[in-house]
Amino acid sequence: MSEPTVVQLKDEGNELFKKQDYVGALSKYTEAIALDDKNAVLYANRAACNYGLNKYLDAVDDAKMATEADPGYAKGWSRLAASRDALADWERSAEAWQKALDALPKTNLSPAEQRQKDQYSVGLDAAQTRGKTLRDPPLARFTDDGNLPWQVATGMLPELRQAGPEKFSSSAWVIAYAHEEFTKGVKFMNELKKMPHPQAPGGFAYGGSLMALTYLTNGLMRDERAFYIDQPDWITKYNQQVTFEATSRQAWHSDGLETIKERAQTRLKEKGWNDVRPALSVTVRAWIMRSMLESHLRNEPQAGIQFLKRAIDLLEWGRNVWKNVTKTDRGTLFQDTFVRGVRGMHLKMFMDAYNTDPGLNSKFPLEHLKEEAEDLLKEIDIASKNPTKEEVDPGAVSSFCIYPAGIAYSMIGFYHTQTARYSDDPLVSMFSFVNGTKAYVQAAGAHPQDDEYHSWYLSCAMDCMRNAGVSISDFNKVAIDLREAVPKMMKIWAVSALQQAGRDEKIQANLRSADDMMMRVNEGKLTLEDPVPL
Repeated sequence: MSEPTVVQLKDEGNELFKKQDYVGALSKYTEAIALDDKNAVLYANRAACNYGLNKYLDAVDDAKMATEADPGYAKGWSRLAASRDALADWERSAEAWQKALDALPKTNLSPAEQRQKDQYSVGLDAAQTRGKTLRDPPLARFTDDGNLPWQVATGMLPELRQAGPEKFSSSAWVIAYAHEEFTKGVKFMNELKKMPHPQAPGGFAYGGSLMALTYLTNGLMRDERAFYIDQPDWITKYNQQVTFEATSRQAWHSDGLETIKERAQTRLKEKGWNDVRPALSVTVRAWIMRSMLESHLRNEPQAGIQFLKRAIDLLEWGRNVWKNVTKTDRGTLFQDTFVRGVRGMHLKMFMDAYNTDPGLNSKFPLEHLKEEAEDLLKEIDIASKNPTKEEVDPGAVSSFCIYPAGIAYSMIGFYHTQTARYSDDPLVSMFSFVNGTKAYVQAAGAHPQDDEYHSWYLSCAMDCMRNAGVSISDFNKVAIDLREAVPKMMKIWAVSALQQAGRDEKIQANLRSADDMMMRVNEGKLTLEDPVPL
C-alpha cells in the first residue's frame, strides 16, 4: 500500500477540521509538513488547529512559518493576526492584519477575496482600537506608609526567629523572603548600564548582572503578592534587562516549543550544560515574567496563561529527558520544587482566565482546572514522603511544599462552586456545594492563621455552606475559626490586592450572618441542628 501524499493528508486534515476535530486535523497537517516543510498552506492550516485548541503561542509559531514560506499568502497573515489577538498583542496583531490586507489584490476582487478584505479590515480596526485604549502600567496599588505586608513581615522576623520552630508557620516568612528576592531582582535591573558601542545593534550595549530574572521569578514563585511596581520606567528597564540576559545567554525567545527542544539538545552535545543551563533558565523565567505582566498589569490572564503553559511543557519535558542528570548540571529549573511553583501559578491564572470566559463552554474548562489541581496534590503527597535533605528557610518550605496544596484545594473548591452554579439539578448543586465547602476548608488549613488566604478560604467555605444544607452548628464552628483568624490576618495583611477587591466586606458579612443566626438560636427561633437559612 502506497504512502499518502501531501495532498491526501491535507484533504484528510481539512475534513477533520470541518468536523472540529482539531487534534486529528493537526496530526494530518503535521504528517503533511514532514513531507513538504515549505508549504505555507499547511502551516496556516495547522495554525488554525492550534487556535481551535486554544494553543495560541503554537498558532503564532505556525502562522509565522506560513508567512515566511510565502510572504504573499493573506491567510497566513490573518492566522498570525488572529493568534496575536488571542494573546492581546494588539500592536503586532494590527501589523499582521495590515499585511493580510496588503496581500490581497487591490482591484477586481472575487467575492471570496472581498469577504476576506472585510474580515481583515474589521480585525485591523479592532486591534488598533484596543491598542489605543491600553492603560499605562499602574504604579504601586497601595500607599507605602510602612504597613505593606512585606514591611510588617520583615519587622516580625527577629521575634519569629527567636521563637524557633513553633513560629515557622507564619505567612511573615513567606512574604518577607518573597519580597526580598523580588526586590533584589529589581535592584539588579536598575543597575543595568547602557553604554555606547559602535558595533552593537542600535549603537548601544548593556552591562550588568545576569541574575535579575532569577531573583524576580524566585520571588514571585515564593508568593505572587510580592509583585510590586513603584517606578514609572519599570517596564522599560525590565525589557532592557530581559533583552540583555537573553542576548548574553543566547536564550530562545521567538522559537517554537518543539524547535527549542531540538536546539537545546543539539547545543548540549556541542557546548555542554554550562551553556545550555543558563539559556534554558532565561527562556523559562522570561515566560514566567511575561505571564505575570500580562495578568497583573494588563489584566489579560487568558494571554498570560499561554506563557505559563509553555513553561510547564518545557519543564516537564526536560525533567523527563534529563531525569538522570544531576542538579549541578541541569540546574534548579527542573527540580520538583521549581516545577511545583510554576504549576501553582498556572492554576491560579487558569482560574482567572476562566473568569474572562465563564460557563460550561468556557475556553478554559473547569474539568481541566480540577484535573490539574488533583495532579498537583498527588505530586505533593509523593514529595511529602520523600522530604528534601537540603537546608531551606521556613518561607521556602511553605512556598514550595505547603502553599501549593492550598492553591490546589482552593481550585477544587472553585470547581465545585462553579459546577453548582451552572447545574440545573438542585441535588447536584447541593452536593457540589458540600464538596466545595470541604475543599475550601482544606485550602484554609494549608495556610497559617495569619495569612489572608486562611481567612478568605474560610469565608468561601461559609458561602458554600449556605447552599449545602449544613447545620447552623457547623456553620458557626467555621465562623468561630474565622473570627479568631481575622485579627492575626490584619496584623500583616491589612493592605493587599485581595483586601482592595472586597475581602474584608465579604468576611464581615459572613460573620454578621453567623451572629444573626446564633442570636435567633438563643431566642428559640432556630436550633443548632437547623440548616443554614438561604
